[in-house]
Amino acid sequence: MLNETFSLSQTTDAYMKSYVLDDGEFGRKGMKRPAVVICPGGGYTYVSKDEGEPVALFFNRQGYHAFVVNYSVKINHPFPTALHELAQAMAIVREHRGDWLIDDEISVVGFSAGGNLALSLGIYSEEDVITKELGLTKNQVRPDRLILGYPAVTLHPKREGGEIPEELIELMEQGLMPDFRGPDIRSILLGKEGASDEELESLNLMKKLHKNLPPTFVWGSYEDTVIPASDYTGLAENLYRLEVPCELHMFGHGPHGVSLCDTTVKSKEEVKNLSMNHWSMLCIEWLNQLRI
Repeated sequence: MLNETFSLSQTTDAYMKSYVLDDGEFGRKGMKRPAVVICPGGGYTYVSKDEGEPVALFFNRQGYHAFVVNYSVKINHPFPTALHELAQAMAIVREHRGDWLIDDEISVVGFSAGGNLALSLGIYSEEDVITKELGLTKNQVRPDRLILGYPAVTLHPKREGGEIPEELIELMEQGLMPDFRGPDIRSILLGKEGASDEELESLNLMKKLHKNLPPTFVWGSYEDTVIPASDYTGLAENLYRLEVPCELHMFGHGPHGVSLCDTTVKSKEEVKNLSMNHWSMLCIEWLNQLRI
């Protein structure tokens, strides 16, 4: 396997790590494979390890080359910083598709805030924010497919103005969960706190969807306490109206941030009795159907 690290910016520490499968042998030598570019979540406050390498290795097992993007986070890196870094990652993968034996299909996988980032690339791939500001073309950066796990779409908080429960603060201080105290996801993307309602609503991706988006696979949990389930159903409904092919899987039970929802990323107790682990193979089946 080729594991290399690629810088994505001259002004930030963002990078992409490759998980490129070795060339085959005998009848499989020179065979081209599809690829996925993975955007872990983390509320734009950090980049989740659970949604990075474990997901890349899963796709490797299914015969995909994989790339994990460690994009810039926190309020000093507002929009479009991370979007520019993801666009550069896509351009690098496409530039090397001959060297790495990648076929013409490159999907972007995003979780939570990474789902917001992945969807943003699909939305803005033809806009000046990429084509003019980066000098990249749509063909260099546009995903062929979008795979969105519990994506943040509207950025409408599930509990407006609610305080973080004491038991969660205790877990944060023990290092048992991410520390989300401080600026929220919308303040981070805007680069400031105390934004107006109009500025906050300008981040709502549901209002920016268009018919040129690539086929999209969406999954999440009805019980998600971070992202409203209406983000998933609303996204699927709007893509249907735009005649963009979409597959939606709404699982009845499970928390936010489960990644693969198996024991490679969670304890046995955490994933017991959950069916959300099925998303990964459902996604592979969906990708295979589109490749026929």
